[in-house]
Amino acid sequence: MSRQEKISWVSLIVTVLISIWYFAIVLPAPGDSHLFGPSMIVFALILAITAIFAAIAGELLLRRVQRRSGDDPKRRERLDERDRLINLRAGRNAYVVLAWSIGFVLALIWTIQIMRALPMPVGPTLRDTVLLRMAIGPLTAPLLAQWLLLALTLADVCKYVTRIVSYRRGY
Repeated sequence: MSRQEKISWVSLIVTVLISIWYFAIVLPAPGDSHLFGPSMIVFALILAITAIFAAIAGELLLRRVQRRSGDDPKRRERLDERDRLINLRAGRNAYVVLAWSIGFVLALIWTIQIMRALPMPVGPTLRDTVLLRMAIGPLTAPLLAQWLLLALTLADVCKYVTRIVSYRRGY
């Protein structure tokens, strides 16, 4: 396994774990209170610090494993044409996922605006959560920020998965 593939694995794991942790806390939160108050700022700060420490810990663990396996920093391979092509392919795929995700968010905004203008029958009341408001509105700036953060996360995961698959296939 090349060094670039190992870095991609560590980055993928850290990104997925932090994203799952973040969205597991934010999505079930009450629809209007936690996104606007100071508790969200504290949570975002804790999340950012945790993500930084997780990335640093993953990189340090990776370097420790490489040194124990006999990887000499002086003999470390440089990026060649294959690595550059893999990075370009990963960036392209991530960009496509990001563009489709942003298109989905724009279509969702348009759909919710149309649905809000139509008279809707009153159904059973659902618990007001961030996830429910993200799905049926009303969309506010913090809720749109959650959708865009999800789009960026999907693009980032796509980039790392593309790199890993490309290195596994050998091209």
